[in-house]
Amino acid sequence: MKKVLLAVFTIAFTFGATLAQGEGASDETRMTLRGEFVRLINRDRAKYGLAPVQLDAQVSVMADAYCRAQIRNGTTGHFTTDGEAPYMRYSFAGGNDGVSENAAAWSANYGFSDTALYDMLRRSEAAMMAEVAPHDGHRRTILDPAATHVGIGLAWEKGEFRMTQEFIRHYVEWLRPLPRRVTNAQPVLCSGRAVKGYDVEAITVHHEPLPQPMAAVTANAIETYSLPNARREYLPRLKAFTRLVAGGVEQIREEYSDGRKGDFQVAEDGKFAFAIPLADGPGIYTVVVWVRPHGTAGDAIPASDVSIRVDAAAPIAISGTR
Repeated sequence: MKKVLLAVFTIAFTFGATLAQGEGASDETRMTLRGEFVRLINRDRAKYGLAPVQLDAQVSVMADAYCRAQIRNGTTGHFTTDGEAPYMRYSFAGGNDGVSENAAAWSANYGFSDTALYDMLRRSEAAMMAEVAPHDGHRRTILDPAATHVGIGLAWEKGEFRMTQEFIRHYVEWLRPLPRRVTNAQPVLCSGRAVKGYDVEAITVHHEPLPQPMAAVTANAIETYSLPNARREYLPRLKAFTRLVAGGVEQIREEYSDGRKGDFQVAEDGKFAFAIPLADGPGIYTVVVWVRPHGTAGDAIPASDVSIRVDAAAPIAISGTR
């Protein structure tokens, strides 16, 4: 099973605003801008027969904070100076679902009017949708058929405007969410279930080094992001059945094509439970739960991007007398 990783690129524009009004963000302006951006997104999705996405207010707040940090740090795109990838940032802010990010940045020598802000939204969406394969990462993110929600991040100050679209894939209800930070590499327990109409297909755990601070020029040079290739894959246990044999009954468990019998149990009601191994030492482990529409052979959906930070355990101080 392969995960299709979307290539997403930053749009950097220079725009001359007209009359500077009300720098910063009143709640009313912010809410109106978000509503307009979601309207544009759903208009474009409807052209391709895709279901609309709903605005996720909590994710929008997280995305606002990131946009403000970008202006403060002088960065654009998917990274700022803390070195955290978008899925880490989303997860560490409390997110439990799958996420894909689009980002755009505008600059001017003076402030932005309300009219200019609306124009930048419309022009950003139009530029993303005008992309042509194979360099169409923004467009494919907007047209992700599995997206269910979107968070809209906005910040503007002193002629700098940052915006993000955080597309969310909500297909898992977590009964025991994963921790976000642990100080040792012991397995961590989780449990949940796929939403109605979907089945858990697999769980992959991706490992990478701890993020490192970086200069703004380094962050701005990173055009794409993806989960690391280093990963471990875990599969549901297959069903067991019994058969009559000479002298009694034998229990048989189905096997996968490579001989594996599965790693975690999925109950008849769709609930799963698993102790996620953290077997590769310190670093960031990102847990992806894959789901598939019940009874279909379509592509599996990456329904979570839960990142766990594992720090190196502090040495144990031993004291005594002699």
